[in-house]
Amino acid sequence: MFSYPARFGRHRLAGGGYAVVDLETTGFDAWGADRIVEIAIVRIDAGGRELGVYETLVNPGRSTGAVGVHQISTAMAARAPTFGQIASSVLAWLEGVVVVAHNAPFEDAFLSAEFARAGIALPTLPALDTLPLAQTRVPTPNHRLATVCAWAGVTIDGPHTALGDARATAQVLPRLLGTRRAVPRWRHGFSRLGGAMGGGYLPRRVSTAPAAALNVSG
Repeated sequence: MFSYPARFGRHRLAGGGYAVVDLETTGFDAWGADRIVEIAIVRIDAGGRELGVYETLVNPGRSTGAVGVHQISTAMAARAPTFGQIASSVLAWLEGVVVVAHNAPFEDAFLSAEFARAGIALPTLPALDTLPLAQTRVPTPNHRLATVCAWAGVTIDGPHTALGDARATAQVLPRLLGTRRAVPRWRHGFSRLGGAMGGGYLPRRVSTAPAAALNVSG
């Protein structure tokens, strides 16, 4: 689903900004038994200024798995919309911008699998992966998000939450791009995704509020 900058790419696309994505999941088997349990998308402009945030827990239709990592219980997620219910909203937030993630193949695999289960065929999406950017430019012992953030002087407000990690990645991105000599170019331009807001949402911070106070049905 994701397409990364190429040496002989023709399209300069980053001027319209970025959609920085982070997921929390039940495990690592995107095309098997595992599912997304939380998604956050942080839209930023080309200079790194935050423009808006989309975040919600996602009902995986099973247990939430590694609760010790992401702190999302099965009971919390049970009140959230399914991915199929929010798929159109996710597309709306990815429309017309370069998608960014730290270790982007992970997000690519899970989003591809979830959209496929929802019966949605997607075009190629221009993307940037901050992990290889950091690996070639940041002199640290490893290039985990927390390590790269420490190098950049960025504090992760809520590590292992989708919004905390997405915001941190968004703040690191301008520093990483500033180390590049060449402007990124892609072989593929933007395609119309056809998303629209709807389908309900359940942010983590209100997941324990009374059900009557939450919009989880659209």
